[in-house]
Amino acid sequence: MISNLFAQQLPEDFYGLWEGKDRFVFFEKDQQSQREELVVLLKTYYGWYYDRVSEPVSYGEKLKRDRNTATTKEAIHVDISVNKKLSEKDENAVEILLEYSNSQKNYIPIYLFQDKLYLDFYVQKPENPIFYQGNINSRGLMISPQAVDENIAGFIIDKDKIFNIRYWKSDMLFSEDSANFNWDGQDYSLPKHIYSGDNNYSCVNGRAVKVRNIQAPQEFSQENYIFNSDKSIMILDKEAYLVKLLDYKSLEDYFNLIQEGNSRRKPEPPPLFPPDDPAWHWDIINQLQKDNPLIQQVRQRQKDFANQKS
Repeated sequence: MISNLFAQQLPEDFYGLWEGKDRFVFFEKDQQSQREELVVLLKTYYGWYYDRVSEPVSYGEKLKRDRNTATTKEAIHVDISVNKKLSEKDENAVEILLEYSNSQKNYIPIYLFQDKLYLDFYVQKPENPIFYQGNINSRGLMISPQAVDENIAGFIIDKDKIFNIRYWKSDMLFSEDSANFNWDGQDYSLPKHIYSGDNNYSCVNGRAVKVRNIQAPQEFSQENYIFNSDKSIMILDKEAYLVKLLDYKSLEDYFNLIQEGNSRRKPEPPPLFPPDDPAWHWDIINQLQKDNPLIQQVRQRQKDFANQKS
């Protein structure tokens, strides 16, 4: 696995156990090597089995890793480090680098806010406070490489309206130049390029500086967004990617979670038909069978067989 000697450490508040819809993620710093490795516990079989799919070798030495149909024979190893900080004001907005091999890697922008991790967030540009810069879209902390989105977004917030500006992947050299557009007689300026996830994105073609095909702004209501205390970061959607489990902090807590989760047994499914106590009228049934010659023949054979046994 790749050795990143210049990798930055995760912010302190990242360490611990996090839960999402389909996985747990555990951040822990190795006290000897000071290196970090992505630890992922997948919720397989509809959440009834916790699969230790990605973890360091030392974890298997401390608690034996079960071999079953839900997982690979050996755990996956993914190096994780902070590629860069995304905000000058909030250290919890970072771009994480996941290294799967010498040629496979992903950049994952992620923001920690109030014990929740978000993927869809936007960072205010200090030199242009009405512009919030977007980042590459991602599916989160995955155990295998994911495709890089061709588009990202930026937002301009002007009082009661908000503009959604599209940036697309470009092979142009990154520059600090500005682009501009006019709406209802009002001029707006924004970065021409955004550099995110080791790719350059542009809102104009070539050397142009005029942004074309601007979408009509939507009404801006602060209640529809989440802002940090100084409004330097805006979260677009309110559903967090991961939520911190405050009672689980150490490796022992992580192992306890696995053992408790995998000791559960799924309850028996309900019967296909509701239980009932039918009132069988055997006297009527016997009466119906009395004059049936076929039934009487069967009854006689049963009696003859019983007499032979005796």
